[in-house]
Amino acid sequence: MEIIQLDHAISDAERAELLFAGNLLVFRQRPAMQRMITYTRGLLAETLADLDPVTVQNYLERELFLENVGTVQTRFRTSEEAKLIFFDVLRECGVTTDHCYYDHFPLRVVPFDTTHRGAHRAAIGHHRDTWGSNIQSQQNWWAPIFSLEAERTIAFYPDYWDKPLANNTNSWSFTEYLATRKDTQPERGVAYPSAPSPAESVDESGVLKVVIQPGDVLAFASAHLHASVPNTTDAIRYSVEMRTIHQSDLSAGRVAPNVDNAGTGPMYRWFRHVENRQPLSVDD
Repeated sequence: MEIIQLDHAISDAERAELLFAGNLLVFRQRPAMQRMITYTRGLLAETLADLDPVTVQNYLERELFLENVGTVQTRFRTSEEAKLIFFDVLRECGVTTDHCYYDHFPLRVVPFDTTHRGAHRAAIGHHRDTWGSNIQSQQNWWAPIFSLEAERTIAFYPDYWDKPLANNTNSWSFTEYLATRKDTQPERGVAYPSAPSPAESVDESGVLKVVIQPGDVLAFASAHLHASVPNTTDAIRYSVEMRTIHQSDLSAGRVAPNVDNAGTGPMYRWFRHVENRQPLSVDD
């Protein structure tokens, strides 16, 4: 596995070949990503006023923090402008968006220490995104809104690219998750897990903590085992992420290896066309 730094766009086919071989791609200083940062920081400023977003938990009690940051996350998640800006980011990386589908676009928040965690404001444990979707052509896009450091970023486990990890993909149910979420207050924790999880501990000896700059965009195969680095710094981590599927990869059968996913039934319905928002439909 290599971390490949790129100052230019590459084709959909070239990107798929590199990602599905286990490489990580860093598209450096995309102009649209700078717009994304300005837009997101603006949303934070509107809600948090003169409080610094990366240290705000020092000044707000947990419930008020969850309420304020949750408000920003909801605004971001439902913002058409945010999506349109990030679609421009994808295009600047070489994605032909007239043949591309996406699932959702959240603002992720990882507080420091454990006092202010809650729902979408917490570190995410070890997982492969393909465990939930069962689509091996899926790609992930990830980018920070503020500066990162090794203990406040995203972690990868290259040893597990071709090594299985015991998990509960054979029993996890998206239907059951939806039923539980229906009875849960928005932006608060859901009792049933939102995705499958490991059933054994992960060997941390080969962990790779990727630090990129605001304005950079990281692309990786959704089959990569990854996690949030537990935030032991004194600053909150804010990042954006999107998962995509490209029609050309489905048509050509370009996929990452499946080494441990026992789930069945690809969740194509999660994905919508970037341009016309129509759901992805694949004939069996």
